[in-house]
Amino acid sequence: SSIVSGTLGCLLPEDHHTKQTSDTLGGGHKDFHTRYIQDSFSLKMSAPSNLTVVKDSLNRTMQDYALIHGLVYADKDLTGDPSRCTQCPVAMLPFKMPAEPFHHAVKLSPMWNKLVDKVSRDLPWLYSTLDAVLAVDPFTRKLVEVCKEVHEEGLKQQIYLGIHRSDYMLHEVAGEDPRFLQVELNTISSSMAAHAVNAASLHSFLLGRYSSESSDVSAALKDHFQLGESSDLSEQLPPNAALLQIPAAIAKAHSVSGCAPGAVVVMVVQGPERNFADQRFLDFNLWENHKVPMVRKTFTELAEEASIDPATGRLKLKSGVEVSVVYYRAGYAPEDYPTDVEWNARLMLEKSAAIKCPSVAYQLVGAKKVQQALARPGAVERFLEPSESELLRTCFAGLWGLGPGEDDKEIMDKVMADPTLYVMKPQREGGGYNFYGQDVATKLKELSFEERGAYILMQRILPKSQAAILTRMGVPTVGECVSEFGFFACFVGDATTTHLSEHGGHLVRSKLEGVDEGGVAAGYAVISSPFLMK
Repeated sequence: SSIVSGTLGCLLPEDHHTKQTSDTLGGGHKDFHTRYIQDSFSLKMSAPSNLTVVKDSLNRTMQDYALIHGLVYADKDLTGDPSRCTQCPVAMLPFKMPAEPFHHAVKLSPMWNKLVDKVSRDLPWLYSTLDAVLAVDPFTRKLVEVCKEVHEEGLKQQIYLGIHRSDYMLHEVAGEDPRFLQVELNTISSSMAAHAVNAASLHSFLLGRYSSESSDVSAALKDHFQLGESSDLSEQLPPNAALLQIPAAIAKAHSVSGCAPGAVVVMVVQGPERNFADQRFLDFNLWENHKVPMVRKTFTELAEEASIDPATGRLKLKSGVEVSVVYYRAGYAPEDYPTDVEWNARLMLEKSAAIKCPSVAYQLVGAKKVQQALARPGAVERFLEPSESELLRTCFAGLWGLGPGEDDKEIMDKVMADPTLYVMKPQREGGGYNFYGQDVATKLKELSFEERGAYILMQRILPKSQAAILTRMGVPTVGECVSEFGFFACFVGDATTTHLSEHGGHLVRSKLEGVDEGGVAAGYAVISSPFLMK
């Protein structure tokens, strides 16, 4: 087993979660895309013969399936051809995992919904929890200022839409049953739902088609996944309803928004978007299944084209059409607000009667400091029933606060003794912001007591690696990999009425063992799907 990061990244565009950066899959690591090919992921390379034959035989088929089914990113260079695309980074085969932790995580989704909503409406607790961060984190401070101004004027819309994703890694140590420990809870721009669904379809096709024939490929697949001659894959490849559940949640919010007929949903985007397909699948599904129109706007465009009707508080575009829901696929990082224009646009959206996904309060609940504070004794119990709190705590990793308001001497001593056991995280979404291994100790020595308050420490999670085939830009690579598992949760409600609270599908991101970060859009990981071992 390997010691890896407490996160696969701000994974995916939505990602560190998978969060997207504005113009590159690289984020702060813009050369990673090239290094992937040049280095062939030399960190932990291996080429088991059974997967090598699969890699060599199925790569062309996998590439064609991916391109035809929308597993694509826009090409970096669109000069002369704005339609040019490249394959989304994806695993050729699903990632094996025990079934019990998967089903347990599905059951937790509605509880995360409830917790986020309850915390977001307890503003004194939320503000006091974040207080130590504000002096040293200008971005979080600005979000808190927006939240305070909106609530001091009085909310024009009490209903919130949440499309959250709780990310976990399997903690697998000798003498214990494997269990999920939470890496983070994403409350804004939780991406890669569409790619996750399409990757699962790819894996279902490849396993169903090529494990049933008499060939070296079939023998290799049966060996890797321990398949019998007549194995039923339906129970081991769980259905992923993310492309149904997430648009359905947006449609539900639209229907309870109180807007006049003809209202639209606005997706707030970053501008030129390489991860357009993941977003557009939601857009198109929303219309095809619910007849709800969605338009794409940047903060800059909204500053010019949107306004609040002073009589009703409704958000309207220049055309006069009302906006029922504002769905943020941008706004999670400082880079999304280069000037006051963008911040003023965000403030306008928050002050309007449109339903926000997320509200600024929901976004603040996703801060790492809040995650750490909720792990304290009695914190979750403040918001949930004892039975619910007990279940959620089964997935809490070790979390420690730093700096003002925290007694951090003991944990600091432990980190200096062995920094490889910890990950240090700021309040930031995206990829490339965390510190691992010796870098944790080095960074802590550089920070003042006050500056430490912008970070938390997390226990490093210990998953076991397994051989996998990662593909990027048409090139397959076999290596030892670990995965991060995300579970979407959808919520629509106010403080008294829950209109919808459901599990919203799942996401798997795999990376080579030894790579600390894990965002797909940030260039560290690839999309996969779960294969549940009986």
